Amino acid sequence: MSNQISVSADHLESINEQIVLLDIDTSHLAMALQAVTTDNPVSGGVINAVITALRAASKSLEGITEELGCMLTTEPQEGAQDGE
Repeated sequence: MSNQISVSADHLESINEQIVLLDIDTSHLAMALQAVTTDNPVSGGVINAVITALRAASKSLEGITEELGCMLTTEPQEGAQDGE
C-alpha cells in the first residue's frame, strides 16, 4: 500500500493561495487586536493571548506555504509518470 497520492500542480497552487489569504487575514486580526485598549487586566491578558495565538498560527501558515512552494518547484521524480 502506497502513501502517495496524485495532486495536480494547479490544485496545490489553489490550496497555497488559500493558505496565503488565511495568513494575511490572521495577521490583520492580530494587528487589529493590538489597537484595542482596556483598563481591565483580565481582558488585556485575553487580548494578548489571542494575539499570541494568531501570530503562532501565522508562523505555521507561512511554513505550510513554504512547503507547498517547494513541492510546486520540485522536479517530478523518475518513474512518477508511469506510476512506479
